[in-house]
Amino acid sequence: MSRPPSPMLSVPEKKTAATELFRDRHFFNSAFFTDLREARASLSAPSSQATTQDAASRRALLLRYHRLLASARDDPCDFDDDLAFTWHDAFRPHLRRTAASLRFEKAAVVFNVGAASSRIAAAVDRAAEGGVKAACGEFQRAAGAFRAAGEMMEGEEEDTVDMGPEASAMLERLMLAQAQECCFERALAAGTSSAACSKVAKQAALYYEEAYASLVIPPLQNHFERSWVAHILLKAALFNAEASYRYAIELHEKTEIGEEIARLQFGINAIVDAKKAVRGAPGSLYDAASRLEQDMNQNLERALNENNRIYLLRVPAAKLLAPLPAASLVRSASLSEILDVKTETEGNVLNDRAGECTDAISTTVNWDLC
Repeated sequence: MSRPPSPMLSVPEKKTAATELFRDRHFFNSAFFTDLREARASLSAPSSQATTQDAASRRALLLRYHRLLASARDDPCDFDDDLAFTWHDAFRPHLRRTAASLRFEKAAVVFNVGAASSRIAAAVDRAAEGGVKAACGEFQRAAGAFRAAGEMMEGEEEDTVDMGPEASAMLERLMLAQAQECCFERALAAGTSSAACSKVAKQAALYYEEAYASLVIPPLQNHFERSWVAHILLKAALFNAEASYRYAIELHEKTEIGEEIARLQFGINAIVDAKKAVRGAPGSLYDAASRLEQDMNQNLERALNENNRIYLLRVPAAKLLAPLPAASLVRSASLSEILDVKTETEGNVLNDRAGECTDAISTTVNWDLC
């Protein structure tokens, strides 16, 4: 049984201040200096800010500037002090960093490519034909961009929180969680077996749990909006419950009623505890959790009645249950895939990767989406 698509998170872009480039001191070998300077100026122009420009156009602009920047000067040396790039923290815009560093400039641009990709993915109508596949590919691109931005900042003497190693890893995990969620939606729509759906849901829960664990400790603690923390915590609980629910369906078919009851109780408790703990998550996400809780309670009531009347099996304690198996069907895009012109203009190779879930599923968990 399919479920309505739940809301996804997108990452805000870093804002930048205008910077004046000089051919003779900074890009004296560039044959594209005029284009480069115009592209840099457009990044900070009010008409091209992320809030006023659609995400696809914004990403195209960022990719063009990055290509020009790489063609003009690709050495790692810092600029002299008369040229400085200023970028604001994506989640705390009052925090900013200014540096005469080409590596810092490139990392910020790649971060914003990831942010634009996340906006594109979150805006996709996943209920439409091809929507899940498109969103999945964009989330994988975003995951790779955030990882790449963090890796590019490793050589810097100081970094901003949003591009530090902790935030980069958290954002990568969050984007992978949302991509994996797309695979789960596709599996449900295709009528895939309950056991296989359970594995996909469990991996989504693990990705969300990893993201949440990073958000509640320094340096990310209190750096992100509480609505983000609530959203991710509830998603982790939701997919742990989905994994238990799907696994319990498989157990019922095998008449393993005792463990079925334990799995359903575990999933219901996960949702109930999360709903009590979170404040500020989207209403539609609470509704999705409540619908799943209702479905699980119905199955639990049936299993309890059957066990009391027929099977009389012992129900194992939750702490004695083995961890559920998981199967990841997504990966972070490589930097070359993120920056590839063909990827942007001729199609999305990571959409194709999402479509290859069929092959990955067949070899990893022995099931088929098509």
